[in-house]
Amino acid sequence: MSDPVLLVVDHDPRELTAFESALRRRYGADYRVLAERSPEAALNLLERLAEEGEDVALVAADLRLPEIDGVAFLEQAHALHRGVVRALLVAMDEYQTRIPFKEMETIRHATALGWIDFWVVKGWTTPEEWLYPRVQEALSVWTTANRARHVVYRIVGERWDPRTHALRDTLTRNSVPFEFYPAGTGECERLVGDFGVDVDRLPALIRHDGTVLQDPTFSEVATSHGIRTRPSPETYDLAILGAGPAGLAAAVYGASEGLSTLVLEPLAIGGQAGTSSMIRNYLGFPRGIGGSDLAHRAWEQAVFFGAEFAFTRPAIGLATRGRERNIALSDGSEVSARAVIIATGVDYRRIGVPSLEHLVGAGVFYGAAEVEAPAVVGEEVYVVGGANSAGQAALHLAKFASRVTLLVRAESLAAGMSDYLIRQIEATPNLAVRPRTRMVEGHGEVHLEAVVLEDVATGRREEVATAALFVMIGAEPRTEWLREAVRRDDRGFVLTGRDVPMDGWTSARPPLPFETSMPGVFAAGDVRYGSVKRVAGAVGEGSVAVGSVHRYIGEQARIGATRTAK
Repeated sequence: MSDPVLLVVDHDPRELTAFESALRRRYGADYRVLAERSPEAALNLLERLAEEGEDVALVAADLRLPEIDGVAFLEQAHALHRGVVRALLVAMDEYQTRIPFKEMETIRHATALGWIDFWVVKGWTTPEEWLYPRVQEALSVWTTANRARHVVYRIVGERWDPRTHALRDTLTRNSVPFEFYPAGTGECERLVGDFGVDVDRLPALIRHDGTVLQDPTFSEVATSHGIRTRPSPETYDLAILGAGPAGLAAAVYGASEGLSTLVLEPLAIGGQAGTSSMIRNYLGFPRGIGGSDLAHRAWEQAVFFGAEFAFTRPAIGLATRGRERNIALSDGSEVSARAVIIATGVDYRRIGVPSLEHLVGAGVFYGAAEVEAPAVVGEEVYVVGGANSAGQAALHLAKFASRVTLLVRAESLAAGMSDYLIRQIEATPNLAVRPRTRMVEGHGEVHLEAVVLEDVATGRREEVATAALFVMIGAEPRTEWLREAVRRDDRGFVLTGRDVPMDGWTSARPPLPFETSMPGVFAAGDVRYGSVKRVAGAVGEGSVAVGSVHRYIGEQARIGATRTAK
């Protein structure tokens, strides 16, 4: 495999030399750095590289190229090399800042429509300051997607088997590196022979040390990966249920402020946000950040501050025992804590079409666009949903599938989706939107083969062939197990603060912010009634809820001291 190419295109010879030299100095050992002054010559070069099967990792083009602007040039480069990172080079204006204010409208438009991946101001004094950080971030993403990397597990299984899908989805959402080998392929047969895999007990995980796990449970995989599955018997200051954005924020602030903190998560770090391929409107990330990346940064931060995590055993009960709150787990064990934050988030709502239920994981997916996208290369796929998560999934799938159709029951996307996503969808040539359409039926024995669509206005039905259906139609709270413990609304969202009915409140003081009907138990994020259902909102709630936890624990300490004095 030859080294991938980094191509710079700039009509200004001085700027071209500076950029080429900087890239060659930092990346020359691992990449071929090429430069062209003419857009025509650069496109000819890209065509030749495509014909020869050569990888192009990055193309950087000046915005003001002769004959064609840089954004249009980068679109043509992307058509020749679909996975290429596109960088727009912009001249520094008279304000001499890293933000070229005079070109911001063009940059904002190109970014919103997905025509560029990032931009860099030219004229820097040292590339270490403005250039290398952005280039390195982009190349890290490209390398992870396109080059051999550290692999912990190799999975052998049937491509459309729901158990295989669930295993791949869980590893992906937890950022565990793996490779998948579908049954029947030559490489799969080699692995079966080399490691003695029992083909009657698939899926199988082959660990990096050669150990084989046959059709493992999530708990067995976690134990194999060195993940803690049982909390300690001590009483924690704070137990957090759920490792989505709200739970992770609470863990960071709780642990960093001296509370002994435990996070219980049954499945995957990040919650629903962890399945988002790109979050572009999160504070502090102007070029966007993947949901899984954001969640794992937060997890690492929480661990650094001393928070403990225990996985795979969900909570099934919550009760008061003296001054402590006891959490019953699915394996029969219990956790004790002085305070609890419920941050269990929500689950994707089921579409309610019986003929699709037996195909979940076999062509029908709730979320999972990140893990299944490579499997739909060249296929036509459908996405159901009109909110941001559906838009992000459709855009990600469009990088792989030949055509993606987004099905929306409303008249348009405007009612439920952010404007920047709508504009990007409109600018994606292989992504179509069908308004006033709902899914009514699915066909397929082993895996999904076709779906039936219905026009909600006319009732006219149409059967279309498809390889995959991704459903993102909202979510429901995971709170059935809390029915006897805390008050909820009629949809299952947990009531907190001023929304707690006073007929069930047992303390002399009013509920604290984010406190539920059980004193000392709080709720934050999507599971809470009245939350805004945004990643930033969940992070804010999780961090602020810790302030109420401190007030509650301090109150209990004062009560205890008063009783001791008496």
